Amino acid sequence: MDDLLKRTVLAPLILILASQTVITMSSYALPVIAPLAAKDMGLAPASIGGLMTVVYLCAMVIGLGSGSLVGRLGATRVFQLLLLFTCFGIAALAAGHPVLAFLGALLIGVATGPMNPCGSSVLARISPPQWQPLVFSLKQCGTPSGGMLAGALLPALALLYDWRLALMIIPAVGVVMIIVLTFNRPYLDAPERRAVPLSLAGTLRTLKLVISHAELRRYAITGMSFATCQIGIASYLVVFLWEKVAMSPAQAGAVFAAFHVSGIVARIILGFFAGRMISTRALLTLLGLIMAFGTATIILFTQQWPTWSIYGVICALGASANGWVGLFLSEVARLAPEGETAAATGGVQFFMYFGIGGGPAIFLAILKTTDGYDGPFLTFAAIALLASGLLLTQRR
Repeated sequence: MDDLLKRTVLAPLILILASQTVITMSSYALPVIAPLAAKDMGLAPASIGGLMTVVYLCAMVIGLGSGSLVGRLGATRVFQLLLLFTCFGIAALAAGHPVLAFLGALLIGVATGPMNPCGSSVLARISPPQWQPLVFSLKQCGTPSGGMLAGALLPALALLYDWRLALMIIPAVGVVMIIVLTFNRPYLDAPERRAVPLSLAGTLRTLKLVISHAELRRYAITGMSFATCQIGIASYLVVFLWEKVAMSPAQAGAVFAAFHVSGIVARIILGFFAGRMISTRALLTLLGLIMAFGTATIILFTQQWPTWSIYGVICALGASANGWVGLFLSEVARLAPEGETAAATGGVQFFMYFGIGGGPAIFLAILKTTDGYDGPFLTFAAIALLASGLLLTQRR
């Protein structure tokens, strides 16, 4: 445990966690603020899923260049650049125009793409091997933390003041983080960097690395499936609770926050046990099964359901749908060839973001086709179940 508590491990972990929380909060601001902001943006609340698709499809492509970007600029400069794009993206959303909302989604997508590969490249270098799943899980707490803060703060502030003012909290914190990173650069940057040029050939090489590596390829398919469910559900949970369960935006935001809090708790607990006491792959299989069950159960929600039972289902779903990513990225880092952690993570993330970007779009398409929420939720439950079966087959 002493090697885990060294400053050379804790300092970069905390810096990456804080940066990732701010960046992720910007993307989750879209579905959380949708019931209040969509009309002012000239959009229907359900169409916010389209903006989420823009965010993650952009991130999918930009993330492929992460290895070259980290090699040329260093992790500190990359994170500062990502936070700057986050600030501009939120400012564009706050303008309240559909064209600027699209631009804001693009900028947030640019910020989101290199986030995980950059963080993974640092943590793979400084993590004690026996604690790597826990370190990666703690780092990935930034994702549900961003969702939790978005769900807990933004609707309440929007109702108390204005949704535009609520959004501007994110760039304010982003500027603070840019300054903090400036004074902590030695903790993040590698002693030596490879100045790899940003090019189409380098991008294609990142994809080839994953496709040609059997285990990375299998994890890419699993990550794509889990990510489809995770973001598809998260993108429509608030709107679903608002429209179909008759919750207020603040109540739905609180449930959304619980969805992410449970993910934070799950990541820490699972990260502690993974690899040392139980197979990481076995834990990922179990999380996929819980994800499938929880997603199917959502369609049973009505106004008559006790609040505690809704929170119970959502917390179980959050623990699985938000609890898998840290373990998953730890496995990718473990399987990556020497010195290729950022590239391998960026390549696998391409497929993850394909699922993330496609998740809201698939949900919206099924929603419009079936004219109800049962179809999308059951479809996503089936996807999670099949992904779990794939992991179980791999284990054999």
